[in-house]
Amino acid sequence: MASLLLPSSQFLQTRSQNSGQPLLPPRTPLFFSQPSLRPLRPKHLSISAAASKKQSETITSAVPEKKEEEETEEVEEDMLWIQEKALDLVEFTGSVTQAIPGPRVGSSKLPWMLAVPLAYAGVTFVTAFVKTVKKFSSPKAQRKKLVNQNAMLCRSIDELLQKDGTVNSSELKALEQKTEFNMEEILRKYIRYALNEKPFNPELVADLIHLRRASGLNDSQIPEILNEISRRIVREKGPVVMKMEGFTEKGFKRKLAVQALFGKIYYLAELPDFCSKDNSLIVKEIFGVTDEDAEKLRIHALAEAGDIDSLEKMVILEKSLESSSDKDDSNEDDDSNTTP
Repeated sequence: MASLLLPSSQFLQTRSQNSGQPLLPPRTPLFFSQPSLRPLRPKHLSISAAASKKQSETITSAVPEKKEEEETEEVEEDMLWIQEKALDLVEFTGSVTQAIPGPRVGSSKLPWMLAVPLAYAGVTFVTAFVKTVKKFSSPKAQRKKLVNQNAMLCRSIDELLQKDGTVNSSELKALEQKTEFNMEEILRKYIRYALNEKPFNPELVADLIHLRRASGLNDSQIPEILNEISRRIVREKGPVVMKMEGFTEKGFKRKLAVQALFGKIYYLAELPDFCSKDNSLIVKEIFGVTDEDAEKLRIHALAEAGDIDSLEKMVILEKSLESSSDKDDSNEDDDSNTTP
């Protein structure tokens, strides 16, 4: 290649003979520079820089990926076992439904062979739930609950009277909180229970007087309680009828029971230790009884009560005991005030 580019020796000699001056070899042109054998370091440096840049980018891109993987692992670790079981159940049911042959419901994967029993089970569950709710919220269920509460209240008061012979106001307040009845309802319910279920004797009258005092009710509240008892009896069994002609045996016994209940209530209403005379007391008007018939029925209640003298003695003795206890309390207060 170099021999082709340089002029020959003969050409130089002839040229020198013609001109008379020696000729110098011509300079090689600039574009015919000999190739250098040095390695191209800048290219390698640029390639290495680009490679390092790519590696840094891959490292930086790998860091958030690792963070995301760690977050997903943490979420998977925090997942409850119930959720895992639910997912397993969903997958299992999906595989089972796909394995069941037969036509599908619309565009879904649920087969009709499985959809029909599921729909029947759902309808059965809903109807059973509605029936249960109606059963516990029906008037019959509420009435049964109220009857059970009334029985528990009366039984508790009977136990207190039989155990200690007295009932304290604190015990009645405890029953008030337990049964969610107010004091008027407690006294009204027990009076009606006692008049219906227990013999009307001096012991019962003394217990009712003691219960009335332990309740702490005002004198104006007792007539309203007796009026409410009378209204409920008339609403349930009817008014008092003095002429018994034309009634059947069942109706005759029913009217006799109404007469007996009126006589007992009227006796308690006329008893000064139980109820003060007030214009709000309308027991006779509620039962539809005249003054003459009311007095007859009251005398009949007195005869049923038995020994009225012993009852009066019991009431007087109870009054004296209460007055003596009040005096003792007042004396203790005076002593406490006088002591230095």
